Amino acid sequence: MKKFKVALMQKKLGTAIRRADADKLREFRPHFICFPEYFFTNKRLDTKNQTAHNFTRENQRLEILSGSLNCVVIGGTMAEYRNSRMYNTCIIYEKGKLLGSYSKQNLYFAEEGIITPGESIKVFSAYGIKFGILICADVFLEQYFIKLKDMGAKLIFIPTFSPRRQETPEEKFKRDNDIFVRGAKTADTVIVKVCSVRSEFRTELQGRSLIADRNGIIFRVMPEQEDDEIIILREITI
Repeated sequence: MKKFKVALMQKKLGTAIRRADADKLREFRPHFICFPEYFFTNKRLDTKNQTAHNFTRENQRLEILSGSLNCVVIGGTMAEYRNSRMYNTCIIYEKGKLLGSYSKQNLYFAEEGIITPGESIKVFSAYGIKFGILICADVFLEQYFIKLKDMGAKLIFIPTFSPRRQETPEEKFKRDNDIFVRGAKTADTVIVKVCSVRSEFRTELQGRSLIADRNGIIFRVMPEQEDDEIIILREITI
C-alpha cells in the first residue's frame, strides 16, 4: 500500500488562486491537486463558450502551479478548441511538464450541440501508480469504470459541475453510494470527486466534493458546507 496526499479545490468557477491558498497547498505538499469541471473559465463568457486565448492562458497557469508546488495538477476542465470543434477537456501537468489530457465523453444535456464528445478513456502515470480522469456525467456509464480497471488505474479523479436538486441529505448520501461507491467497487480504485460552489457567475451549483473507495465514503462535504469554498486536504491509501 502507498499513501498519497490529495488536495480538492472546492472553489467558485473562474476565480484566481490566492496567495493564501498557494501557501496552504505548499505547506501540505500534495502529490495531487484537483480542480472542478469548468474551473478555468473566463467569467465574462459562458462556461461552454470560451476562447482559444483563454485556453492558452489557463494552460500556462496550470503549468506554473504544478511546477511551483512540485506536484500533479488535474486542471478541472476548460473549453478547448481543436480541429474546429470544442471539447470539455481536463489538462494534467506534473511538476511543470504536460502529462496529457482527457476530453469528456458523456455530455450533459446543456453541452449537446456545443461540445464534441472525447474519443477514448485514458490513464496517466505518476508516483509509481496509474490514474484516470472521468468528467461529471461520464460517471453514469459503468463501462468507463470497467475500462479504467482494465487499464490498471488505481485512482480516479472526477472534476464535476453539480447543479442543485430538491433532495434531502439522505437522498444525496444514497446517490453518492449508488454512483461513486459503486464506481469505486467496479473499478477497484479510490475515487476523488471535486465540485465547484455557487457564485454570482453560476448560482445553481453546489459543492458535493467527496472521496470514496470500494468500502464506502471516506470523506464528503456535508450539506451545510455545499456553498463554502474549501480546500480539502486528505491523505489516502492505495
